[in-house]
Amino acid sequence: MNNISKQIRRDVLETSYRAGACHIGSALSCVEILAVLYYKVLEKEDIFLFSKASGVVTLYTILADKGFIPKNKIAYYLKKYPLPSKEIPGVVWSGGSLGQGLSVATGIALADRSKKVYCLLSDGELQEGNTWEAMLFAGHHKLQNLTVIIDRNGLQACGKTEEILGLENLHEKFKAFNWQVIETDGHDCKRLENILKQVPLISYKPTCVIAETIKGFPISFMKGEYSWHYLNLDKTLLNKALKELE
Repeated sequence: MNNISKQIRRDVLETSYRAGACHIGSALSCVEILAVLYYKVLEKEDIFLFSKASGVVTLYTILADKGFIPKNKIAYYLKKYPLPSKEIPGVVWSGGSLGQGLSVATGIALADRSKKVYCLLSDGELQEGNTWEAMLFAGHHKLQNLTVIIDRNGLQACGKTEEILGLENLHEKFKAFNWQVIETDGHDCKRLENILKQVPLISYKPTCVIAETIKGFPISFMKGEYSWHYLNLDKTLLNKALKELE
């Protein structure tokens, strides 16, 4: 999985450069999460919703590798930001404002409890009110077929989440809403795989996996820098980043 993750990162960097696209830090923080889901966990009948719009180039990269879309069209689809278009095979939902993904995932999980439903959220979008309504609803209805993964990199567009609108203690908040909560290293593929393959551990609760990540990981000049939410790569920085992945 480490080699797969490295290749995804190379593709993310090169595609973002060609498209003149930003949000690179957000895309890099969720590479292992998406890699484990698409290469190790998701079955054909499972449903996955990508809610953290800013990391969408990573999703497109994997969908291209899986043969859903041509690799040479990723840059084109990036221009349809903020969220992946439903015209793309492999995408079941797209939306506008952040914070809507969990509500949709909850509805899908309630409609068919026989299906496993996964949803990837950013920590920044947990500041949206409808996310908390969905959390309360899912816990109340004991949607054990719903698994939420939070890309907990601690940063959002304009700074640290805890300075803009604090979320901690996030574990206890989800637990209070009747969720099973598991915390893990979001860059450790093996641990992520083991956790996601064992869910649900408690059969009558939805599951929240808080994946601790680093925005911009592992690029030295991007790691932990919220400015790379909006900055673009030039040729020099692209080459420097690619060199670090060798």
